[in-house]
Amino acid sequence: MPYATNAVDGCRVYFEDDGGGVPVVLHGGLLDAVVDVRGSGIAQGLPAGEFRPIYVDHRGLGQSDKPHDPAAYAMPLRVADAIAVLDELGIERAHFVGMSWGARLGFGIGEHAPTRVLSLVNGGQQPYEWPASPLTQAVTQGLAACGSENIEALVEAFEAFWDVRFPDEGRARWVDNDPVALRAAWTTVTSEGPVSEELSAWRVPCLLFLGAGDHDFIDQARRAAEEIPNAELLVLEEADHYAAHVSQDDQLLDAVLRTLRAA
Repeated sequence: MPYATNAVDGCRVYFEDDGGGVPVVLHGGLLDAVVDVRGSGIAQGLPAGEFRPIYVDHRGLGQSDKPHDPAAYAMPLRVADAIAVLDELGIERAHFVGMSWGARLGFGIGEHAPTRVLSLVNGGQQPYEWPASPLTQAVTQGLAACGSENIEALVEAFEAFWDVRFPDEGRARWVDNDPVALRAAWTTVTSEGPVSEELSAWRVPCLLFLGAGDHDFIDQARRAAEEIPNAELLVLEEADHYAAHVSQDDQLLDAVLRTLRAA
């Protein structure tokens, strides 16, 4: 299996490289493994040959290592995972596309490794202190209710929050995640503070997108788009956080491709 090893702490992260043209590294949400990210609208819309999709499992998820120490999920270590994949493949710079949890990492990459970035596409997130919002409370309570075997309580909390029933195949895969690792990761990210103290100094091209109904993150995303030079904000009018996450919107894909091609 293809793994990259983090040079800082030795954590192994799983990735899949489809080959092709300009490299685009894709990270999914809090529960998304590589197979989930592959099925996303953005991934499906990348023209074959023009771009080189590289799908990565976050530490704590999928086939990557799953440390149980909250300190293992500090942002610089998570960024070093992404850079380890580039180094393993001999890639100097790449586009980074992230959704939700992956977009939080995207902001971290923009802060800690800007010289390795062609552009950032960050969906459904913001770079400031993690908000004590309704979604945050739902995740915290869901994780607290999980036992030691799986995270069904968290998956049920998401379904109740968005009034959806996740497709059975993906749901079973999500339920099978490691609850101790996810609690460790969640503890760290919700207490880490802002990703950057000086977004105005960024020179990385950025596309930020989220649903108009994403009340947990939209105000901070608007602020970030104003502070980051060369940032574009796309608001999907008929979407909330979850709907933006699974969006097949042509407007979104057009904006993503425009961002990638311009950089």
